[in-house]
Amino acid sequence: MQTAARMRMKYGKLFIFFMICFNLIVFYYSWKYFLTSGHYLAETLTGGGAARGHPALPRRPGAAPESIPLVSYESSYRAGDPGGATFNRMRLKPALTEDPHGGGHDRVQHTNGFLRKSITFVFRDFYDFDNDLLQSIGSVTALIPGVSVFVIAPELPYPPLDIFNPPGGGSQPSGGAGTSTNQTASANRPRGTAPAWFAEGSNVRFFHLAYDVTKTLRDAFPVLHVATRYVLFMPDGVRLTGRGLLSRMLREIDTPSGDELLLQQHQHLLLKQNGHGARPGGRPFDVNRKPDRRIIAVPFGSNAKGTANCVQMQLDLPNWTLEYVTGNETDHCDMFKQKHAILVETELLKEMPDALSSPFPDVFYIQAKLAGVKKMLLNGAFQDGRKLFTSYHTKTKRRNQRKEQFKALYRRLQVKKVVRKNYLYDKAPNRGAGMGAPFGGAGAARRKYVKSYEHNNQTISLLTEITFYGCEKQTRSCIGQVHNGRPFYRYLGRNTPPCCMEKLKAVFRHVVDEFENVGIRYWLDNRALRDAIELKGLAPDAYEIDLSFNGDDVQRSMALRKAQARPYTDEAGFHWLKATDGHYFRVQFSKVNTIAINLLPFDLSSGEMVRPSGFYGWKARKFSVEFLHPMSTVLFLGKPIMCPNNVIEYLEVKNVK
Repeated sequence: MQTAARMRMKYGKLFIFFMICFNLIVFYYSWKYFLTSGHYLAETLTGGGAARGHPALPRRPGAAPESIPLVSYESSYRAGDPGGATFNRMRLKPALTEDPHGGGHDRVQHTNGFLRKSITFVFRDFYDFDNDLLQSIGSVTALIPGVSVFVIAPELPYPPLDIFNPPGGGSQPSGGAGTSTNQTASANRPRGTAPAWFAEGSNVRFFHLAYDVTKTLRDAFPVLHVATRYVLFMPDGVRLTGRGLLSRMLREIDTPSGDELLLQQHQHLLLKQNGHGARPGGRPFDVNRKPDRRIIAVPFGSNAKGTANCVQMQLDLPNWTLEYVTGNETDHCDMFKQKHAILVETELLKEMPDALSSPFPDVFYIQAKLAGVKKMLLNGAFQDGRKLFTSYHTKTKRRNQRKEQFKALYRRLQVKKVVRKNYLYDKAPNRGAGMGAPFGGAGAARRKYVKSYEHNNQTISLLTEITFYGCEKQTRSCIGQVHNGRPFYRYLGRNTPPCCMEKLKAVFRHVVDEFENVGIRYWLDNRALRDAIELKGLAPDAYEIDLSFNGDDVQRSMALRKAQARPYTDEAGFHWLKATDGHYFRVQFSKVNTIAINLLPFDLSSGEMVRPSGFYGWKARKFSVEFLHPMSTVLFLGKPIMCPNNVIEYLEVKNVK
């Protein structure tokens, strides 16, 4: 018994010893991960810097400042970057010599100096009736004294914003120039003190984008005032608590991707050899191509973690269409929906035609999409400021203002149709997925698209919303004047605007219903008949539809009888009138909107030939009555429509090609 008791005590002590060792190991690695993470609390506890620095990674071609003095270590997660894993979890060497009597302070000063020379903070997305600019700018200038901060508004705000009179004093900007000046305050300011916001020589400057004939070219384009290599667009309502995330953003945007590293290696080989190599996949390198440009986006901590954030855009200019597809896949994103900051190269902004216009950042992302710029969502988060738009009044005002901004945007882009698709997503992560980024980083649990789901024994499909921003009943037609049978947009390489197509189809269905209700004998004719046979619908460049009918049936329709005397608008708002260039009729979408259907009367009284009744031109061709006895049908716009028999021969007789 005593031997068994001693053995149990021995095993018990051994178990306790192993448990203590295990806890020490867990505590060591947990504390090490905490100190080397990008969390703002860790940066605060470490005084904004870690004991380690980071060496300079391979940089992009072009002028660049000295190596980035990273203040903390963060893992690099790049979605869709085959070479990103090369730089993940790299231990970087010290960037400058530590001073035992004040090394922490020197590191902070050196980091601030580097950030001042590298980044210009720009506040562009804010509203004058509810904003947090004063505290947001204050958090930036307090963390990085002297850093350049631009406040860019679509027009000069009135009443003046509170940032023009900060607690420490300041001056109100003038309406003309992009940067406000205050000569008196600058002359009376004591030496060694920083100038007030928006004063002459201040690092905080104000610009507005409204037209002003007194502006210079530089003031009209605020990007020309940027002296740093990068611009960081900050949304309204932010509190900067550390420099580590800023340094990490600079490292990510300046680090070459895997393809760029392979390209650099291949270029070095070409310098040594005369032959041209190929990459492992068999596709040859383009040694003249420029390095891929990237946009770095960083979300905010208040963003909803389970909401779809990635938007893919498809701008179809020939068809006047812009399509948004919102989902949760972050590998191929063209735009991010939720609140986020954007880091971009200044040279890229200067190449864009109008990157700062409203609504921002939607216009910026559209131009970046057309320029082929890659977007990357960084695994990190900024801290939010004061919550905005908490009242019903401010929410409604913001929503109405955004609607007007988007209408103006689509008018400038000449977009008539906007399609918005929203994918549902499966919230359940795959088994074996580890801890990942909250917004779908490389380590995030993959979600799959769900095009439909079951709810109360009903299948609810993918949500699709289609909005037209073109002509209406109270506006003029988008087709405009037609010269020589070709509308103006055909010379631009575009098809008929989709809004006009929808109005043309609506007029056609209305006329067919009217004819069938009163018993008028009609048939589809000319180019519309050709399109029905070939496409079972309208051609992309169609701007009118011809319906021929028996001229003896005019009296059967009240609308045609009234249109013979004077133009007539029916109860549905469609406008019936007799044409001025011949004895045929037109049915317009409205009195103002001239999208129309042509009603061509034919005389069948001769018994052998069908002759046009009082109208002229290439459409007025006589043909045999046998094409109408018997009549046939063709599927057109989803409905069987009357047409002549032997359609191919009929179109040859009418000389319709």
